[in-house]
Amino acid sequence: MLRILAGGSADADVLVATAGEVIIGHAMAGDRAGPGGSLLTEIGVVVADGFRGRGVGSALVRRLVARARRRGATAVVMEVLAENRQVLTMIEDHWPVASHDHGGAYVTIRAALPPEVVRPAPEPAGDGSVAARIPAETVAAATRGGSAA
Repeated sequence: MLRILAGGSADADVLVATAGEVIIGHAMAGDRAGPGGSLLTEIGVVVADGFRGRGVGSALVRRLVARARRRGATAVVMEVLAENRQVLTMIEDHWPVASHDHGGAYVTIRAALPPEVVRPAPEPAGDGSVAARIPAETVAAATRGGSAA
């Protein structure tokens, strides 16, 4: 199902965060051409109300951004509801020099992605998924053939 949502394309990602058998968050990214032949990735993240403020969204964003960097993306674009102060603050913490364009109910944020810092891969959980830095939750991914790496 996740491969279908990602369009089966090498330039898209879909991630799901779970607590046991319950989906508590999901995230998607899609790449597109940017100025001067650059590659941009547009991301969207949703976290269930009872799990907000616990790092689930940040973990999903980190995974999407790391995967986009490996595909060659040099910038990220996000649209956030202008009233969503919690997410806007999180974005400002991660990208203090991002540009913000206000339009209606949304803020469009564009931020440069520095080159990826290569770190050891996280240890897989027993079920083959990768922990999202929150012991009770796991993040599963389906992209380019369904790999969760």
